[in-house]
Amino acid sequence: MARDVVLVHSSDVHVDDGDVGGYHSGNRGLRAVLLTAVDAGADLVLLAGDTFDNPRVSTGVLRESAALLAACPVPVVMLPGNHDPLLPACIFRRAGIVELQNVSIFGIDADEVMGFAGLDLEISGKAHVSFDSMHPFHAPRGRGARFHVVMAHGHYVPEAEWQEQSHRSWLISDATLAETGADYVALGHWDRPTPVGAGVVPAFYSGSPDMAKTVNVVRLGDAVAVERVGLRWE
Repeated sequence: MARDVVLVHSSDVHVDDGDVGGYHSGNRGLRAVLLTAVDAGADLVLLAGDTFDNPRVSTGVLRESAALLAACPVPVVMLPGNHDPLLPACIFRRAGIVELQNVSIFGIDADEVMGFAGLDLEISGKAHVSFDSMHPFHAPRGRGARFHVVMAHGHYVPEAEWQEQSHRSWLISDATLAETGADYVALGHWDRPTPVGAGVVPAFYSGSPDMAKTVNVVRLGDAVAVERVGLRWE
């Protein structure tokens, strides 16, 4: 009998040098997300963009980030966002994260889809590759596993507000979410946690650890259950 798959979804961790007035504080948020994922018995951690606040994060802080990720017993999937895009000398390479066996990065380890055969799961995602605006999703694709999850980093706008907010970058529409046909869409870019979309697919922002103080724990089975779980801070 096929078992459920448990995912921990977070985003907008904004690892920085801890010098921006206490809104973000070094690796504190990343550490809390990873600890909470272990407590939740997660099969995978999904970091849906802006794990790092900017490309200038110091080498010492990045080494600590890489050490935390390397020590995590739960595999991690990372999607570069608008704060940490895949520039030629991207922060993921500078930190040495690209060398970690338990971390997979969209745009480096896969351009569009990652398969996890042991979980009967596929995850698709489109990395930000610059600071410019872009469409946050690849074209819809056929399902290749029992579970299909999509990661995206951008700004959701409901249909009724589309014209008013058309000037924004990285726009996500109800139609785009529905076209994924996903069991779950893990979104990043908003600090607050909330479901979005017209209800065709389960699409959620996790919110940032500092603001939400939770992660989304997603259980994929015969149905999809999403629960906000408080972070374990150390």
